Amino acid sequence: MTFEPTRKQLAFVLPDSFRKAELIFQKQSGPGEQLRLTVKPDQKPRQVVSTQPLSRGLWSVILNWWDGKCHYWAEKEIRVD
Repeated sequence: MTFEPTRKQLAFVLPDSFRKAELIFQKQSGPGEQLRLTVKPDQKPRQVVSTQPLSRGLWSVILNWWDGKCHYWAEKEIRVD
């Protein structure tokens, strides 16, 4: 996962074999803000998601995906200004 703060977007690449994926943004402080997005397979392996809806602060980003056999995940912390 690559956070591009000046563009207000998060980019990531999923394998061609993925069947479904979910991106979870969890704010690390405050009233427990959370945003969940479903990622559907398409023709492009690189996915880009806007971080515009996120309030300022430190966020944990969790990417869960499934390839039909196994579940995988990746996690990253980002700071939204």
